[in-house]
Amino acid sequence: MSANPTTKPVQAGFLVLALLLAAGAFLINAYVQKERQRDLDDWSIRLGLMAETRVAAIEDWLGSQAGALGELANNASLQLYLWQLTQREDSNPAIEPAQLSYLRNLLLASAGRYGFTPAQPQTTIPANLPQQQDTGLALLDARQRLVVATAGMPEIGNAFQAAIATALDSGKPAFSKLVLDAHERVLLGIAVPVPVVLGAQDSQAYAGVVFGVHSAERTLYPLLTSGIPMTDNDDSLLVREDNGQVLYLSPTADGGTPTRKSLPLERSDLAAATAVSRPGSFGEFHNYQGRRVLAVSRPLSSVPWVLVQEVDAVQAMQESDRHRRFLITSFSLLMFFFAATLVAAWRHGSSVRAMHDADALREKTLALKKQTELLHAVTDNVEAYVVLLDDQQKVLFANARLATVTDASAEELAGNSLAAIIGPANAQPLAESIAQLQQDGSAHHCTRQMVLGGEERSLQCALVPVEQVGERSNAILLVMQDVTEFQRVQQKHASLLRKLVATLMHVVDLHDPHSAEHSSRMVEVANAIGRELKLGEADSRALDLASSLANLGKIFIPKEILTKTEPLTEAEQALLQRHVQYGTELLEDLEFDGPVLDTIAQKQEHMDGSGYPRGLKGDEILLTARILAVSNAFVALASPRAYRDAIGIEQVLDQLLRESGTKYDRHVVAALFHIAENRRDWSQWQDGTSGQP
Repeated sequence: MSANPTTKPVQAGFLVLALLLAAGAFLINAYVQKERQRDLDDWSIRLGLMAETRVAAIEDWLGSQAGALGELANNASLQLYLWQLTQREDSNPAIEPAQLSYLRNLLLASAGRYGFTPAQPQTTIPANLPQQQDTGLALLDARQRLVVATAGMPEIGNAFQAAIATALDSGKPAFSKLVLDAHERVLLGIAVPVPVVLGAQDSQAYAGVVFGVHSAERTLYPLLTSGIPMTDNDDSLLVREDNGQVLYLSPTADGGTPTRKSLPLERSDLAAATAVSRPGSFGEFHNYQGRRVLAVSRPLSSVPWVLVQEVDAVQAMQESDRHRRFLITSFSLLMFFFAATLVAAWRHGSSVRAMHDADALREKTLALKKQTELLHAVTDNVEAYVVLLDDQQKVLFANARLATVTDASAEELAGNSLAAIIGPANAQPLAESIAQLQQDGSAHHCTRQMVLGGEERSLQCALVPVEQVGERSNAILLVMQDVTEFQRVQQKHASLLRKLVATLMHVVDLHDPHSAEHSSRMVEVANAIGRELKLGEADSRALDLASSLANLGKIFIPKEILTKTEPLTEAEQALLQRHVQYGTELLEDLEFDGPVLDTIAQKQEHMDGSGYPRGLKGDEILLTARILAVSNAFVALASPRAYRDAIGIEQVLDQLLRESGTKYDRHVVAALFHIAENRRDWSQWQDGTSGQP
């Protein structure tokens, strides 16, 4: 069921109000989100500064340790004694070489100087047991054989050996992975290559490695907690990628052992996984305990580690969330107050508008009534049958004239089909024109014979497409004008003209008895050629009339010249040629439909320009004139003359073919040739009498 029209504005108003509320809610949410994003950006800056500070501290510490060992590695005495020891032949192992004693003392002094001494001094145990500490300093040769080390030097395992090999290969300081020793202590190894002593003949660039080991718990991890914390739940972590896992290198708040805790790298919501995948990123994630955190990451350049700086998201955004709730509440109340004001204003405006609409409706109703009366005054008094059809050929409107002739009222005709009103026989031809109009969308005009009111009438029909009529589209306006009387008068005038032309042809025949029936035969031949060449209707009518009047000018030529049997003199020939001019001058004040006068004036022109009176050639000559020229020549040659007998049809055609292209149009002659093959009756023309052509 369709809605009441009076409720549509109300529905539209509520729809607009709902859209405004939705837009307001969207804008409030956008503003609140913008404020929250601003707070997140602030935390991104703060966490980034803290992460960069701690990364810088770690990088400085790593650089200082590598620099200290580099200073020791570049000691000339160390380089010399290391080279001498590596070149020394095997001797009594019970006797320690002086170089080795020097190097041991140098390492002990350097260990104390650079911080490679254990936190607690090594105690002497009366047993031959190894006492390994978490810190130490050692010197190895190029084949990674231990030369000398401080007391308690940790065992050099695979991770340390890999760092030593890297230092020897690259010639630069190398840092080992963080490894756990047998006592669950996290150790970091630093290897610095020792250059070969200057002047030594050796194929290797480095004679050995100075290798130091630090306890990460005492030296590295304190750097992660330095400074003033931002919240109670700050967390700085070192992580790296390890075989598709995120490996935690530093202690975690849940008491996990460094280098043993790992989580899948595919977890996109994990702060450490994102830090390894996209170092430098910031966002809201979950930490290894599943708590929401704000995290930022920074990569280290010296080692393949990433520092993750985290802060508890709930605690960090507590003030921001409180402010966000305040904004949402305030703006929502303001928006609903604004909506209530709009509703009140709309109700008042609706009342005022309703009164104005009522007045406007009365005015429009009166104007529509006047327009309807004017429309009926025009359509009901016009001398035509007017029908407006829909796209299904149902009557939308019919004027009083059509209603009168069909013995019905205009209201009774509405809704009926066109066939029901004017009859199926009358509607069928119009249906074809309507179908064509609906296909190409353009107006159509036609003349149809119909029986209306019991009388046969000739109606000139105009079908005009109408795109829109009220709520209907693709309507058709049909206007039928009764032209029966007009056609009768027109036919009467045409008959009179035909009789006048026949009279003029008879006058020419009387003036030149030897060319009797020349004009009528020329009309017959010209019309046959025109049909063969498929001339248009207008050109065909012009050709028919021109061929009938073509020899009219001969009535001004003396009869003695027309009937002369001897050859004409030059003067007589010139006078005879003027019959074309006489004919056109006689007819020039008459109005013809089509190129009648031009066709007559050009009938003696030749294709090569040798004709008269203007010497036209080729396409300068009208097609109707070219047809008339061939027709005139054919009839003249095929008919007997005073000075010769008639020429046979085949000989005439042969002569015309020889002269085609010079005198006559090839296409016209070809058309005549095709026609003559089927017109055996033209041979009878040769039995009559004729005069000069």
